[in-house]
Amino acid sequence: MGESGAPGNRRSAVNGVVELMFLGEYEHTIDTKGRMTIPAKFRDLLVDGAFVTVGFDHNLMVLTADIFNSLYERINAMSITNENARSLRRLMFSQAVQVEVDKAGRILLPAFLRERINLDSQAIVIGVGGYFEIWNPETWKPQSEALFNGAANAQRYETLELSL
Repeated sequence: MGESGAPGNRRSAVNGVVELMFLGEYEHTIDTKGRMTIPAKFRDLLVDGAFVTVGFDHNLMVLTADIFNSLYERINAMSITNENARSLRRLMFSQAVQVEVDKAGRILLPAFLRERINLDSQAIVIGVGGYFEIWNPETWKPQSEALFNGAANAQRYETLELSL
């Protein structure tokens, strides 16, 4: 047992998994060239580069190369005769760009992606586990408020098996 009374290896195993996740909410600025500083805690996870594409909620998704490749494989395995699969391919890949974190810890968000979600000089960055999202602050505000509606959450998540 460790000093806290917990099994000694449990803490390090949990920390190892958590260290591989994008967690938290951050406010960032975007400069006139479209560069946004990535939260310091996220940078180590992006050493192999990343991909930015449109999200499903009028936001951007930033995925590691590994996660993007997994997503590609899953979508590519879908039948091209399925209309929804073709639509998903177009949505995810026609809007995707590969980005790298520069020495100052920034990524360049192309103008067409910033325009797609009305992103100007301010952004909200939220970690969602395996990837992170970039939001226009005005779009994020009602989304964030909805996340903390207890009654709606009870109904919204009741069918998900969230047992601990």
